[in-house]
Amino acid sequence: MSAARYRDVYISGPDLVAPVLRGHAPAIEGAPYRISPFFPPTDPTDVFAEVVERIRGGLLQGRQTAAACWCALVGPREIAELLNDLYGAPGQDPPPVQALRRFVAVLPHDCTFALVAATI
Repeated sequence: MSAARYRDVYISGPDLVAPVLRGHAPAIEGAPYRISPFFPPTDPTDVFAEVVERIRGGLLQGRQTAAACWCALVGPREIAELLNDLYGAPGQDPPPVQALRRFVAVLPHDCTFALVAATI
């Protein structure tokens, strides 16, 4: 019997991911560290699959960085737009989505972060 695998999406700092995505460093094994709350599941959209498809389709600047990990370089505005696409406009969000929106709202707007979709 194999161990259960979880598909998570979260925000990471860009320090390990940016050099890989820009071709300045070899791929890393494993997923980058997490600095944000996890993106909560939503129905009917699979958050993990949506992020991977946006990376594969070129809507997000990124690529697969490890066997079970995709990363994209994004700014807070791109993250907020993704949240709106996934969960709808801010309003009556459940507490996990509210926490994620609050986290994104206080990110420095002149910085880039890594959006990570990883199977753990």
